[in-house]
Amino acid sequence: MNMLSLSEIAANQTAKVFEDVDKMRQLVPSLFATNPHPRMSGKYAFTNTYDILLHMHNRGYRVASIMGGGTSFRKVLVRMRNDKHRIDQRMPEMCVLDSHDGSTPIKLAIGFLDGVCLNGMIAGDFFYARRYLHRVPDLMQQIMLELDDVGEHITRMNKRLDEYTAYTTTIGERLRICDAAITARWGSGKEVDEGFKAMLHAKLLAPRRIEDRSDTLYKVMNVVQENTLRGGQHYVANNRMNSIRSISAVDRNVKINQAIWTAADEVLQAA
Repeated sequence: MNMLSLSEIAANQTAKVFEDVDKMRQLVPSLFATNPHPRMSGKYAFTNTYDILLHMHNRGYRVASIMGGGTSFRKVLVRMRNDKHRIDQRMPEMCVLDSHDGSTPIKLAIGFLDGVCLNGMIAGDFFYARRYLHRVPDLMQQIMLELDDVGEHITRMNKRLDEYTAYTTTIGERLRICDAAITARWGSGKEVDEGFKAMLHAKLLAPRRIEDRSDTLYKVMNVVQENTLRGGQHYVANNRMNSIRSISAVDRNVKINQAIWTAADEVLQAA
């Protein structure tokens, strides 16, 4: 059974009304910001995020998930899918990250949705990432040109995922992927002692479905990512029952996703 977190459910429901402009203005005002944050300089060339997404929509990319963007300048993560890229249970995605407060340029990344666990992963920056400053006057044109070539990167990603599927991990490699997720989410300070880390290893590596009981690199990275982001696992600390909370913040979602992907890539390259 697939148990989406409340933030994932909200992100998916928001995406369903993407073409209803009035509802979208209420739900994700940052997509419709008409001016950048007051602290931005005069060099900032404003481009409406919704217009960019609409152009992509008209090119066959359907909005699947919208996370964040609850205020005019707040960071937003939009995941989009094009049916022409689908391969069996795996649906490649274009991920659009943007803000109008200077915290990030508009960024395109690629990822995929796994049809079994319904969790979407984002490839690491070293694999693929495109950043565009809001200072360029032809921002829209640059992004549309990038879509013409993104198919080759998605093909390359699918080939890499096939390699992950064919590779069986050792316990040390599984712990390495776990540690990358732990560092991205909880840090590496004193609060993450060996006892806490051992508990996290057990929780993060525990598959939620029979279909995920596999030591292939593909399954391990998906299981760790799902458990790290969705949380819900219970544990005892200081004689108190605690639970791992789900992640709803855009920055932390992206950071955890990409840390796990990068760790998996390093495992494969070192094999």
